[in-house]
Amino acid sequence: MPACLTAVGRQRVLTARMEVFMFGRKKENEVKVLISEHLDKVSKTVEKMTLSIQDYIKNNIDDAKENGYQTHLMEKEADAKRRTIIEKLHKGAFLPVFREDLIKLVAQQDKIADRAESCCDFCLTQRPEIPGKFRKKFEELLHASVETFNPYKEALEQTFASYDIVKDKIKEVNAEEEKADTVEWHITRDIFTSDMPLAQKMHLRDLVFHIVCISDIIEDAADDLDIFMVKYRM
Repeated sequence: MPACLTAVGRQRVLTARMEVFMFGRKKENEVKVLISEHLDKVSKTVEKMTLSIQDYIKNNIDDAKENGYQTHLMEKEADAKRRTIIEKLHKGAFLPVFREDLIKLVAQQDKIADRAESCCDFCLTQRPEIPGKFRKKFEELLHASVETFNPYKEALEQTFASYDIVKDKIKEVNAEEEKADTVEWHITRDIFTSDMPLAQKMHLRDLVFHIVCISDIIEDAADDLDIFMVKYRM
């Protein structure tokens, strides 16, 4: 601060800087709230998708369609939150060094909802036929893939509070994703060593892909969160 400033002048400069600082913090807090709200929408999308696919596996098509429609609505709400977050970041929330990583993180998080919706769409438009002996295996695969979301959600909730918790939860995401991969390997083997026609095998393999891709996207989001945390702690 220039030495030639009077005491009153210095006070005015300090007051102006404080106002800018407080305004910046206000915008940051607004983005933090929006990210939490976006996470909630993504979580609800995954929940509705899980119900829809469970209904489909059990051949409860009407219920699967209703929950699939709810999945679609939740995904749209999540997408709207994502656009609002990006708009806030463009208006100056957070330092420039963090904005790109936050945009990437929110975009990747939004892909979780996108993939959940895509999984419902695949089942309800293509209607893959699941033999009775494979229904329990597909339920196991669905559970393993979706279970990856829980530690990711807990990690994001602690992003601006506890680095250690975030790191631990990211490790849990990776461990859960590996479990999903293992279940995927076994069900793929069982499908292709069965006596089903090849066309049905390929169709069921596509269903396996759509379900397990959810855990892959969640792991990618966790990786983006990890990158952001490294920079944010500097």
